[in-house]
Amino acid sequence: MDDLVQGSVARGFEPVADAFRRLVEDGTETGASVAAYAGGELVVDLWGGWADAARTRPWRADTLTTVFSVSKPIAALAVLTRVADGRIGLDDPVARYWPAFGDPRGTVRHALSHQLGLPAVAEALTPDEALQWERCTAAIFASPLEWEPGTAVGEHALTYGNILGAILRGATGETIGEVVRGLGHDVHFGLSVVDAGRCAEVEHATPGWPDEAVHGHGELWARALGNPAGLLDTAVLNGPAWRGGELPAVNGHATARGLAGLYQALPSLLPADLLAEALAPQVEGFDRLLQQDAVWTLGWRRDEGWVGMGGIGGSSAGGFLDEPGGYRMAYVTRHLAGHERSNALYDAVEACL
Repeated sequence: MDDLVQGSVARGFEPVADAFRRLVEDGTETGASVAAYAGGELVVDLWGGWADAARTRPWRADTLTTVFSVSKPIAALAVLTRVADGRIGLDDPVARYWPAFGDPRGTVRHALSHQLGLPAVAEALTPDEALQWERCTAAIFASPLEWEPGTAVGEHALTYGNILGAILRGATGETIGEVVRGLGHDVHFGLSVVDAGRCAEVEHATPGWPDEAVHGHGELWARALGNPAGLLDTAVLNGPAWRGGELPAVNGHATARGLAGLYQALPSLLPADLLAEALAPQVEGFDRLLQQDAVWTLGWRRDEGWVGMGGIGGSSAGGFLDEPGGYRMAYVTRHLAGHERSNALYDAVEACL
């Protein structure tokens, strides 16, 4: 490629490289990677920009970055692998695995599809407390329900991963990070010291980005994403607790190639009938946190055949997973802004197809 953009694309996918190069050249993107599979082949594998704000470390093929809510389907996948082997039942009460959730109406299926009713933590936490597993999980389950399980839907923005992790730990003794490491792709919860050394340093696109990300999107959104206050500060996001701990709704770290590869591998990770159920709509309607209509599966958001998840800050992973000719794609960035960048690259891949 060139000094700004490295990697490769298959013949016919050169426009994707051109679109990615433009984002880096004009400063819209400062450090990112993008990967896509089509027809079972890795057709896009690109990275570019810098891994740090000082621009002393070029982004490399194995540079990791935090991907925020792109983490949620990966946390769900960890639970689904244990559904597949019979250790967790989709319609079992959450309380069977985690007795601190005392409402017998709430099931694992509700938890996976954002219907459990615990999208916000009532007790004010600090960022350090949010990254302490026992402390944060206890505070989540001590919070009052926003609705009766199964009667409404609202993305569980920060609580989702701890709820699923509590179910997994209660059923098998495993953490989400341990299960995901066993899947064999460059996607992580709770980085080792070695892997933390290849992390990109995230930066805000504008000084006001954290406030804009939390406020102005509705009352439940503000409560759900605003506690703990300061969680989106760069000192937290680039710190050892964020990188080494597990807040699995949001603090997954990955390369684009790792995420796209994991999506490509889904048929080998889950039985065909369970994968079909996992990707099928579970609940459709007005999402109380997003303040818009949404379709949720067992971990993924679905929109006109596209199945995946975007993360606050601009990362994204997903594709048309039900179609034999569909693609799988991921974009990860350290430059925390909107989704215009990933949208442009998804459009470029679809135009090539």
